[in-house]
This record gives sequence, C-alpha cells and structure tokens, in this order.
Amino acid sequence: MNTIPDNEKYEYLIKTCVYNKEIWLLKATEDMYAMVEDASGQEYLPVWPGEKQALLLTNDDWSEYKVEKMPIFEFINWLPELENDEILIAAFPGVDMQIIPVNPLDLKNHFETELNKT
Repeated sequence: MNTIPDNEKYEYLIKTCVYNKEIWLLKATEDMYAMVEDASGQEYLPVWPGEKQALLLTNDDWSEYKVEKMPIFEFINWLPELENDEILIAAFPGVDMQIIPVNPLDLKNHFETELNKT
C-alpha cells in the first residue's frame, strides 16, 4: 500500500536523480533492460531514483536482472530514442507495480529544468 502521492514520488525521482547525477534501471543483458507492459500493450521502461528502490523489484520475473545505475546525462540523451520507439517511462514503480507513466520527452524536460537550477 503506497501512501505517498504520485506527484511527490515523481518530484523525489527528479530531484534525487539530478542531485546524484544518476538514475537506476534493471538490466537483463547488454543494452537490454526490464520493461513492463500495460493491458493495451504499451511498453514502459521502469526507472528508480536509487539502488535500494530498484532492488525491491529483483524478484519473480526480474530475479535474473541486475540493478544498474546510468549517468543522468546518458539517460537524458537516450530519452528521444525511447520517444521514437514509443516507449514510455514507468517512474518509480513499487513492489505493487503501480507506476507513474511519463512521456520520455516530458521527463527530459523535467530533468533539464532541474539541472538548470543547480
């Protein structure tokens, strides 16, 4: 049961990733990352602000995946490609797999706005 509102979780993701200059993903193999799909077939790339949050999901279907950090600037540069591939971002999924769906270019803009504050 998650009691933190999505907007607060999303703001935490942005601020933490910018502050630490990294974002966390689950990696299967070279250049292959964990994905989730909704009932309509839309694919999402799950991301987390920290290693501990990502580690909570390395079970069941993702037990073979490794938690990996990616430099924030590398991730930001990857976002237009995800947009072109019509892959959305699943921001900060918890063990209940509730996600905050975000368009990659919106996320890019939010990261860049936060980076400009620093």
